[in-house]
Amino acid sequence: MGKNEYQKALFSIIGTRPIAFNPTLAHALGSVKAGLFLSQLLFWCDKGKKDGWIYKTIEEMREETALSRKEQDAAIKICKKNNLIETKLFGIPAKRHFHLNKDKITEFLKNYSPTTLSEKDNVVCPKRKNSVARSSQTITDNTS
Repeated sequence: MGKNEYQKALFSIIGTRPIAFNPTLAHALGSVKAGLFLSQLLFWCDKGKKDGWIYKTIEEMREETALSRKEQDAAIKICKKNNLIETKLFGIPAKRHFHLNKDKITEFLKNYSPTTLSEKDNVVCPKRKNSVARSSQTITDNTS
């Protein structure tokens, strides 16, 4: 099966709804889930209302990112802690609306300095002590 045939078969099974995910956001935020959540909001940010607010229900975000409500709440908490997003409830029934602080996101990413993998590999780990105490004495008694 050629590359194009394989891709067509794969997309017919899983669908053609991939999302853009930027790993730098995950590294900077210290959370893959927060990075995924913010990546998805960034995708939608220019597709919202003219006042800059976009809405996404919990179910919509779950379908788009596979993040559960609890995971979304944790991601929102991280993004809000870093002043990257604002949230409000609007409408009847109330829907979650998000506003991205684009200047803060830009500043946050400019101040982020990633640690390279090679630097992380140089972490010195102390030697573990053997949990089983070894005795220097040996038993040489002969039994008959």
